[in-house]
Amino acid sequence: MQKLMREAQRLQTEVAKIQEELASRTVEGSAGGGMVKAVVTCGLELRS
Repeated sequence: MQKLMREAQRLQTEVAKIQEELASRTVEGSAGGGMVKAVVTCGLELRS
């Protein structure tokens, strides 16, 4: 049981690290031949 708890804690730490890394990444999308453009972080924050 302790082994399972340690593994769960390790995975939780790893997920938090990955979420932190993704929050700073941005994704850009456009539509209408470039008339509409959006830049969003992977943390779901609209940048422009």
